[in-house]
Amino acid sequence: MAVEFRVFPGGGSQMDSLRDWMGGHPGVEVTVVERPPEPNSQGTVWDFLAVVCAAGGPLVAAVQALHLWIGAQTTDIELEVGDRRFKVTGRNAEAVLREVIETARQLEAGQGEAGGTDESA
Repeated sequence: MAVEFRVFPGGGSQMDSLRDWMGGHPGVEVTVVERPPEPNSQGTVWDFLAVVCAAGGPLVAAVQALHLWIGAQTTDIELEVGDRRFKVTGRNAEAVLREVIETARQLEAGQGEAGGTDESA
């Protein structure tokens, strides 16, 4: 079973960087999801990255790639896995990303949506 999670980087340039960084892993598909355009606006605004991982190794590889990317940035990001939302910073990345993997594995195993919202800081 594939697992999807959503990544909410802080800005458009970070979105490009993260998409390029994560897109080269086998079994990991990264898609930019655009926000509906505002009336009278020029162009589109990216809202988040949808990351779909094949079961098993690709999920762990994607989260590890995300961890490395966060460590090289001075930014905070937010992730959604199922109905849980995580805030990841350079300071808490290791612990929070372990929770992300566990939540995604529960979804992989068909245990339904992991409940609650996590406001990790």
